[in-house]
Amino acid sequence: MDNLHLIQLNEYERPTITEERNRDWVGIGDNNDYYQSLIDAYMDSTTNNAVINGVVNLIYGKGIDATDSNKKPEQYAQMKSLLKPKDLRSVCQDLKILGEACFQITYNNNKISAITHFPRETLRAEKMNENGIIKNYFYAPDWSKVNRNTKLTKFPVFGSGAQNEIYIVKRSLTGFYYYSPADYQTSYAILEKEIADYLINDTCNGFSGTKVVNFNNGVPDREKQLQIKHDVLNKLTGSHGEKVLIAFNNNAESKTTIDDIPLNDAPQHYQFLSEECQRKILVTHRVTSPLLIGLGSANGFSSNADEIKNATLLFDNIVIKPYQNLIVDSLNEIFGSENISLNLYFKTLEPLEFMDLDDVISEEQREEETG
Repeated sequence: MDNLHLIQLNEYERPTITEERNRDWVGIGDNNDYYQSLIDAYMDSTTNNAVINGVVNLIYGKGIDATDSNKKPEQYAQMKSLLKPKDLRSVCQDLKILGEACFQITYNNNKISAITHFPRETLRAEKMNENGIIKNYFYAPDWSKVNRNTKLTKFPVFGSGAQNEIYIVKRSLTGFYYYSPADYQTSYAILEKEIADYLINDTCNGFSGTKVVNFNNGVPDREKQLQIKHDVLNKLTGSHGEKVLIAFNNNAESKTTIDDIPLNDAPQHYQFLSEECQRKILVTHRVTSPLLIGLGSANGFSSNADEIKNATLLFDNIVIKPYQNLIVDSLNEIFGSENISLNLYFKTLEPLEFMDLDDVISEEQREEETG
């Protein structure tokens, strides 16, 4: 049907790892844009943004500490001087949003002088060597502008002996060696953004419904059809579109007609889509209760206090602590090279009365569990 033209929506696709012969680095995403798509989903989706911010706050808590700080004051002071709170918080945020995070380790006279955050989205892995090891990562401030002639900065990984090294914090996943994807899906975050854009545009256009524009004075050739389609879309689509169209006709019988395609029960339809997006976003982030991120809920608990208590304990154990343990293990490896051996932990934001202390038998364990 050459005389009928449809505008198709893009389908959501999972990211792919791309390794090409004519380049030394490995891309992630069809256009090497996976990290930017995660950032866009974070910025553009209201629910996704709220969930991620809530999770990051719970991961960071009140910062990192050590249960044996009184026993090892010199090591504790050294740890605090090397790692600043703002850098640790940024690492927590990258780890949640992007699935990976990066520490930059700077040396002075073969001793670590600073451990800082490095933006993970600016790095791409070098192809592994013959032993299956990634030795370096390539840096570019904006990978969308990288071409074959771009000269990239190379950063060696931790343990190389260089003055500046990077340490990638990531989960170990079967089938993923170069990169560890985020632990959530962005499809419903993208849908929520599209719904918001549509409703905003609908409001700006005076709630005018979908139209079918019929030209009733014959079917032109395909080139002319495409030109007419282009002209009409320029008038009717975009951020606002035009509210009034002027048509010139030879006679009334050959006039251009515009037919509405109504959406029955439109308010209920968009309410359902909005609520479905919110539910699915909470599911993909494994949020045990919306109350944890400030959203209302009623799911069978006898009271909000009971819901928060049970949901907090579950969410902390299955979501928050794995993130914290991953960062602590990474810091232990980095600090170990400086002979700093501390029992690190994140001070929690959880209310103390929600903590189950029946099995805590020592003061150090109590401190680590309750912050």
